Amino acid sequence: MATYSIPEEFTSELELVDKPDTRSTKDILAELNQYKPVTSEKNIWAFWHAGLDAMPSWCQRNVADWVRICGPSWTVRVLDVVPDSPNHALKFASQDLLPDTFVKGTMDGPYVGPHSMDFLRGALLFGHGGVAIDVGCVLLRSMDRVCWDLIMDPKSPIEVAVPLMYGQTIANHFTASRKGNPFIERWHKLFLHLWEGRNNYEGISANPALAFVKDIDFSEAADWPWDFKIGPQHVLEYVSQVMCWRRLAMLEDAGDGFNGSKYWQENILGIDARHENWAAEDAVGFGSGARLYELFSLRVDSDPETKDHKEAYNLVWLLLRSASWQKITHGKGLTHAAALGTLWDENEGKDSAPGTFGELLRWGSVHLKQKREAISTKPTAKSALILQEGLYGPSEAGAQ
Repeated sequence: MATYSIPEEFTSELELVDKPDTRSTKDILAELNQYKPVTSEKNIWAFWHAGLDAMPSWCQRNVADWVRICGPSWTVRVLDVVPDSPNHALKFASQDLLPDTFVKGTMDGPYVGPHSMDFLRGALLFGHGGVAIDVGCVLLRSMDRVCWDLIMDPKSPIEVAVPLMYGQTIANHFTASRKGNPFIERWHKLFLHLWEGRNNYEGISANPALAFVKDIDFSEAADWPWDFKIGPQHVLEYVSQVMCWRRLAMLEDAGDGFNGSKYWQENILGIDARHENWAAEDAVGFGSGARLYELFSLRVDSDPETKDHKEAYNLVWLLLRSASWQKITHGKGLTHAAALGTLWDENEGKDSAPGTFGELLRWGSVHLKQKREAISTKPTAKSALILQEGLYGPSEAGAQ
């Protein structure tokens, strides 16, 4: 990988990392393929059904960079469901905290992988603590500086951190919490309830626990114009774990005295998802996978006066200066336009080809440190619609 330098105009916002991790991606992945028992709450949890070696290479590079950026105090694990794997999910997540369809391997449908991670997310965070993150995230700031230092600060009320899109609607590709957290516990419990007796997500929106959705004002969703080709009901069912979070954040009594609304407002950090996690879409446009592919593939030494060069330059340095990570979406079967993740799957090595802005982004994520002390956040505001009906809804109140 080439060595780059910080442009003079950005030296007030970025500095070089002292003694960056220079191990090869191959060596880091070999280490990650070994079993490591849980010894602390500083765990980074991810999932790929067929194992680390079967992941797309750009995702492997993402994970290796997590190790480089976060340092040895964090343990990165990519769990799987490969028989006899040292990182098999059931070696870390209790079967009691997982639905039968995951434990027995009977889940079907087009989104077995994402929904498997949804199950593991709550189980692993409640059982061990740490950060659950999708392998498609290009990390640009250490977990400590994103939120973990704040979560661990005894003077801070913050105990959970999650990307916040609008209202009480989160993005669940990243969730951080302490072990045994009461909000995470109930969130996961509700999600398991939705999946009881199920092998796929179709029709899950008919569960009474999600009846509240019809009363929500989704007008703010217009600011997130993903070009979905599936209907609203299927979108809702695909992101049912997000709706579980929203339900708990609207509940003043989860049926056991726990006030989810109060906890949401006082103890959860709302990471500004647009500016910290989807800054590329904010700058270039939603549904712009092909354009992002072009910009990251452009050579750094191309004509600096062209529109393309200026856009690529501004995009990469924006990300390096002021984003916590860039969530690369696949949008598999969900959107009309091909997402960047799909294009990188199909074009090996194009995420970081030598001499390109993609390589500059990779280099900068590891070798540069943002000088800003705090990330951009959004208020975890009280919902306009408040529920009092128990975790599972009025018809299920006695089942808790």
